[in-house]
Parts: sequence; C-alpha cells; structure tokens
Amino acid sequence: MTSVTDPAVDDPRGVPEEHGPLRLPLSPVSGDRVRPWSVAATVVGAVAVIVASQWGYAAVLGVVAALALAVVLGWPAVGGTRTALATSVVLGIAAAAMLGATVRDDLRWLPAAVALGMVAAFFHQLLRPPPRAGLVLSLLAAVGGLVLLASGALLAVSAHDAGSGPVIVLAMLAAAVSVVGDLLAPVRVLRLFLGFIVLLAGMGVAALAASWTDELTTMGALGIGAATATVSWSLRRVLALQPAILGAPGQVAVGAGSVLLVGALVRLFAVLF
Repeated sequence: MTSVTDPAVDDPRGVPEEHGPLRLPLSPVSGDRVRPWSVAATVVGAVAVIVASQWGYAAVLGVVAALALAVVLGWPAVGGTRTALATSVVLGIAAAAMLGATVRDDLRWLPAAVALGMVAAFFHQLLRPPPRAGLVLSLLAAVGGLVLLASGALLAVSAHDAGSGPVIVLAMLAAAVSVVGDLLAPVRVLRLFLGFIVLLAGMGVAALAASWTDELTTMGALGIGAATATVSWSLRRVLALQPAILGAPGQVAVGAGSVLLVGALVRLFAVLF
C-alpha cells in the first residue's frame, strides 16, 4: 500500500517535494514567514497611488499600469498555470484593453475588455494539444489575474472624479498598514488573531484620516479602512502557501495584486460616499 507523505515532513525547512506533475503548496511553517518583497510591493504601490491621486487620472493610470505589469509577469506562476508564458500574454492583452477602457469615466467599455480577456483565456487553452494537463488550474489562474486587473481598472476610473480623492487616499493607507499582518505572521501567539489585528489597524488609520478631513464621515471612514485593509491582507495571506511565493517575482505580483484588488472597493465606496 502506497502512503502519501506530508510536504512538511518531507522537508523540515518547509519546501515541499514534487509528487508527480503537481507542485504541492508549502507547509504552514513556510506560510508564516515574512515575504519582504510582497510587503515592499504593497507599501510602495499603495503610497504611489496616494501620491499619484494628487495629480489626477493620468498619474493614477500610470501607477496602476505599473502594478498591472507586475501582475502580468508574476501572477501565472503564483496561480500555478501550466502555460505561464501564454497566460502572461493573455493577461497583458486584457490589461491593455481594460486600462484603455478607463479613458471614459462611465465604464462603458470595461465589461467588453473583461470579456475579451475571458475569451482569450479560454481560446489559448483550445490551442493546446490534448490532454491539456492542468486545464482547470490554468484557467483559474488566468481568471484570477483578470479579476485583479479589472479591479485595478476600477481604481483608475475612480481617479476621474476629484471627489473620490479622499476615498482613494484612505483605502490605500489602509492597504499599506495591512502589512502589519504579514510582519506579525512569524509570531506564533498572534497567528490566530492576525485578521483582527489587521482590521483594527485599518480602522485606526481610517479614524486618524477622518479627523483630518470633513469630506468623509467617521463611520464611513471606519468602514472603508476595515474593508480595504482586510481584503488586501487576505489575498496575501491566502496565497502565502503557493510555491511561487518563495521567489521575488511571485511576491511582487501578490503585493501588487493586493493593491489592485482594493480598486473595486474604492469604486464602490466612491459611489456610496
């Protein structure tokens, strides 16, 4: 009878062995290590968006494009696709279409750009010869990347409206402080409370920001801070066990993606507030 080994037992350092054609996730021990490039990409990306928002749509679009490029190059490996190069091409085409659609502030062409990316993701799999190993995983990786890029496009669109400025700044501040969850991950006694710590950090920076402006209510600011900090950190936490997260490109892609993912919330709160 063949036994299945635990990757954490295979290698005490937390680096899994390959079993067949699949690369298993890292052990929980490896998942609780600080990923410096991911933390840096998150903080730098968020701060860059804050600075760019003071200059208007074009500047925010440039920052979002840079973050999208990091996702295009590094996300396929993080997602575990078997067709990394082709998936990067698909994401690159979709990113160009989505960001191009943000020239209009009414989102008229953004759904079409997203649909183009979805069609391309499926079509390039049809070009592969059978049996198309890892088909579902490759499609999921492509769709996940498209979600991040679409959210980033919403962030760029929000910059058209000057009234969205405070929401963008507050959301990016919350995304930046959410890295406290990454930095505290190695502390064993705090691991069960990381989500709560990130939530409090987001609400804390929101309360501080709300005291500086009259454009947002305190309750609204608390909601923005709590939601954006939690969502940004959750993406990085969920992907902490992916093998590609061991390398700098994977970490940068995840960090950039965690900033772009906040874009959907920015758009939502900009409309609400």
